[in-house]
Amino acid sequence: MLRSRAMRPAEICHAYLGDELLAEIVDALSSPQIKAVLKEGGLKVKLSGGFVTQKKRRGVWSDKILGALRSDNDEVASELLQQWLLNHQREILVDYLDGLGVKHRAGETDDSFLFSKPADLLREQAGRLMERHPRQIVGAYLAYIAFQQKSNVYDGWAPLDLARLDAEPAERKTVTIEDLARS
Repeated sequence: MLRSRAMRPAEICHAYLGDELLAEIVDALSSPQIKAVLKEGGLKVKLSGGFVTQKKRRGVWSDKILGALRSDNDEVASELLQQWLLNHQREILVDYLDGLGVKHRAGETDDSFLFSKPADLLREQAGRLMERHPRQIVGAYLAYIAFQQKSNVYDGWAPLDLARLDAEPAERKTVTIEDLARS
């Protein structure tokens, strides 16, 4: 499946991560990370007094986030991807930026590297990243940075399209949170 435009964050979540992994990702976030996702998505963080335990609050917050994702809330999806990638998948960010020779602070950069680096180098290093990390996760990361930087450098790039959940089953491997822990 070839894409002709940058995917929105909610589309990225659905295309690369899917409901089951998204639920696991939300569960893996810390309470401050969950609150950031809720606030950025315009969702209420404060709950009534009936939710006194942290477990109950997290359950309600998780349901709000997952419901917003099902409703294609791009603000929630964007902040979820941001929090998860920066706080739980930093190794992927560091690997890619190191491979590209981009100066960064532990995977964070202000450089618009999708425009400053040659497309062939970007795709070559992205391919290497997919060899070292789960393709779905790398696919979500690449699609998200393309969205952030308003770049079409990966449009029609077969390895990224094959990382999608709707790719032919024989061509992809679905990942779980356990796979992520091993990568």
